[in-house]
Amino acid sequence: MKAIQKQDPQIHEAMIAELERQIQLLDKAHHHLELADIRFQQGKFKLAEEAYRRALEREPQDVDVRAHYGQCLLRLNRAAEAKPLLEGVCAENPKHDYGHSLMALAEARAALGDPSGAITALEKVIGEHSYARARVQLAELLATNGQPDRARELAKEVVAEDRVAPDYQRRQERLWVARAKKLAG
Repeated sequence: MKAIQKQDPQIHEAMIAELERQIQLLDKAHHHLELADIRFQQGKFKLAEEAYRRALEREPQDVDVRAHYGQCLLRLNRAAEAKPLLEGVCAENPKHDYGHSLMALAEARAALGDPSGAITALEKVIGEHSYARARVQLAELLATNGQPDRARELAKEVVAEDRVAPDYQRRQERLWVARAKKLAG
């Protein structure tokens, strides 16, 4: 998902006002998507959902719209609605959004009681990327599904890598590292 930098709320509001003006004039899917992404980054998931839905109505095949809408539905605890959107995106492009769509699909599968499907998705993610989030989520699933040694190994890797990571990365991943420390024992 296109990252919206943490900015002054006035800048966000100015961006939102400009997007709303563009929507009134042109009513294009990409404007709705940009507005939704800002709302998502602000944690305003209901407002984001409305904008994603409008973008999807205008461009139902847009892979970014479907992926971001699916991630928003996950944050609203609506995994059953998110899963088909994310499955479609990942079937089309398993590497979409640098693996974040596949991580979201894994979350949806786990939330719907499909740990083996979630494990499969997360294995694909960590095969391509070294995200602490994916490795910790995989470790947690493995720990609860009869593979505690592999879970501990993944958690220890995350903790070890954190020790040499740049400060900005350590700040971004501190939640995942804390969870990894608990698993590493």
